[in-house]
Amino acid sequence: MSPALPPPTAPPIGVPPPPSGAPPSGVGADEQLHRPLLVTDRSELLDDLLRLTEAAGVSPTVAVEPSAVRRGWVTAPIVVVGMDRAAACLAAGLPPRPRLVLVGDEATDHRVWSYGSGLGADHVIFLPAAAAWLTAAFAELGNADRAPCATIGVVAGRRGSGSSTLSVALALAALRNDRRTMLIDADPRGGGLGPGFTRLVPAVREGGGDPGIGSPAAPSADGEHRGELSVITWDEQTGPELSPLAMTDLLSTAHATSDLAVVDLPWQLDAAATVAVTACRTVLVLLRANPHSVATAQRVVATIDRHCTDVRAVVRLDDTPPSKASRSGASASPAAPRRSSKPLTPERVGRALGVPVAGVLLAAPDPFDDRLLAELGLLDVRPVGGSGSGARP
Repeated sequence: MSPALPPPTAPPIGVPPPPSGAPPSGVGADEQLHRPLLVTDRSELLDDLLRLTEAAGVSPTVAVEPSAVRRGWVTAPIVVVGMDRAAACLAAGLPPRPRLVLVGDEATDHRVWSYGSGLGADHVIFLPAAAAWLTAAFAELGNADRAPCATIGVVAGRRGSGSSTLSVALALAALRNDRRTMLIDADPRGGGLGPGFTRLVPAVREGGGDPGIGSPAAPSADGEHRGELSVITWDEQTGPELSPLAMTDLLSTAHATSDLAVVDLPWQLDAAATVAVTACRTVLVLLRANPHSVATAQRVVATIDRHCTDVRAVVRLDDTPPSKASRSGASASPAAPRRSSKPLTPERVGRALGVPVAGVLLAAPDPFDDRLLAELGLLDVRPVGGSGSGARP
């Protein structure tokens, strides 16, 4: 945090550069995720900031109430907060993040430094003295023509549904389609991503596919190798905790370097996972089509829905695991109501959860079938050569 700002330079090691490129062409909340975020209600300050973004050739997102822009707060490449909204940002409990700039009113106002420290701002600046620096910082965002990164979360509607395997399958499918992909394990108490890779990577190779792991990905039409896969998983020695700031750094890195980020979410959200869900464009809830799974998934959906505006179900139609009573040999009490374990139709599952059904699996997640990525709008066209066992609409 510094009142005297040198010209912007390359970010220090460990701090990812901001994402570049024009904002998405679509409309809605997702359009705002990759623009600089301006948080102020002062017309004079807003006019100054808009002139700077115009000079830098970027389109910002403007916000008054921080609670309404939590997704932008996490994923925007840079956030500029005016002193008039600093207290509101603190009160909203927004998570710490890199590349946060506080615009003060007067250097002699001691509250500027207090708010800057409380927000974890990288810089405190004063206009017009820092106008050239801020313009250059905005201009860095428009240097590349890469499409912005999409963030997809995957969570189990009920434990044991196979959400980690689905996360791996989505990442492998994206890699096979020349997408720069980051797969993030945000579930430190889960079984990890290893079992999914163990099952899916041999299946890809036996089927004649190439997941791009351990060998160069297949070249694109112009002869260039574009597919890459980065996997972020847990070091058991660090313990089962990840700070919200660390998760923000991971997501910022993904948005700077990748086309797609797939986040394997825990069944019960912790603070870091909540940051990840807030950053997600879409969260997929994977569950089997039986009443017990639907009842549990309803609670999961209600939690996710508070942080993400696009929640969808992926329904498995394969065999349902036996209930705890069946495994233990105990018989159900005659007085207890009996709940049928007969598989439900995907339509009934979607209606019960109150969310659209993004896909249907006839078996466990499959690495060959790319149709779910196409349904999510992550592939331009339906690819040729997918031959998986999953039946996805």
